[in-house]
Amino acid sequence: MNKKIISRFACLGVAVGLIAVKPGQAIAAEDFKPPVGKITQRAAPAKGAPSSGTNAPAASAATTGGQDSTRARTPATAPDKGLSITSGATLNSQLIRVRTSGGTGALNFRLLDTSGKPAELPAGLVFGSDGSLSGAAPSVASPKTLTYLIQVEDSGGGKASRTVQLTINPPLNVEGGSIQATAGGRIKSPVKFINVSGGTGNYAVSYSNPDGSAMRMPSGLVLDGSGRVSGAVPKSSEKMVGLTATISDEGGARVSIPVDFNLAPALEISTLPVELTAGASMPSALPVVNATGGSGAVRYALFDKDGTTPAKLPEGLKFDEATGTLRGLVPPTPQEGRYVVLAQDAGGGEASARFEWKINPQLQISFE
Repeated sequence: MNKKIISRFACLGVAVGLIAVKPGQAIAAEDFKPPVGKITQRAAPAKGAPSSGTNAPAASAATTGGQDSTRARTPATAPDKGLSITSGATLNSQLIRVRTSGGTGALNFRLLDTSGKPAELPAGLVFGSDGSLSGAAPSVASPKTLTYLIQVEDSGGGKASRTVQLTINPPLNVEGGSIQATAGGRIKSPVKFINVSGGTGNYAVSYSNPDGSAMRMPSGLVLDGSGRVSGAVPKSSEKMVGLTATISDEGGARVSIPVDFNLAPALEISTLPVELTAGASMPSALPVVNATGGSGAVRYALFDKDGTTPAKLPEGLKFDEATGTLRGLVPPTPQEGRYVVLAQDAGGGEASARFEWKINPQLQISFE
């Protein structure tokens, strides 16, 4: 006589993963007891792990799958999210723990393969009888997904089970850790100094002193949770010595790197007065400004003498903002002007200086 097969449409989602679950695990009737409770899950983030952040949307809360032993159609249930961990991560037993509702007395959990036999987890991982997953995630070069059945039985004979997909992602890779800044400057737009790849889901960055305590940043300086720097740059790097960044992802991985705070001297500029002859040709670009100190590339802007209105040079003359030089055609009539040159570097440095130029009358020759 054929065994009666009960089709179970159930799935398990955990807030640290983003893997879809495949429903439809079949279980023989004599091996299955109608549940008196329901399996859901608890996902408590590991210490320092992000609840939301940079790389991917946060996982949704789990929904409870239904089971019906009759031939009536079961209403469709949207699949929950699967469980994802990061290669090389050390999982605390509190990171992933199954929870239940209903039932009687003490509970015992088992992890089975898709055929209903005791499952073999990858080396280093342990599934506890309390429904927790702990240990060290094995190393993989590309995502590896495994399908299991979590089964729970209570002291009153009740039994329930749910299918879950476990995905092991490649290691969390972190590069960077060097900040280029100019003493006394101000970084107006956040600049990324930590680059993250691999791992699982979102990541968050925290900062600490050499002794492991939380870093107290100099007033006005901001190092955010995605590895970017902005705000007021201190005049001294003394308080930044020994800074460490720790990057944590949603799959239990943690990577710590030292952060080098490279502080360049304040940016300073000086201008060169320019005198030209009306109608003369300018064979090459003419330097207008010299810069010293600062960090990274310097760009220049030319303003009217009030320092706020963009300058309008005579027709034919152009100011090169990348090099701080004048080029083009000299006007045919004598004139003069006063301007302000503003310099800004990549490390937040800023300096300004006044600039004057004069167009003298055309050169002429005559006989006495």
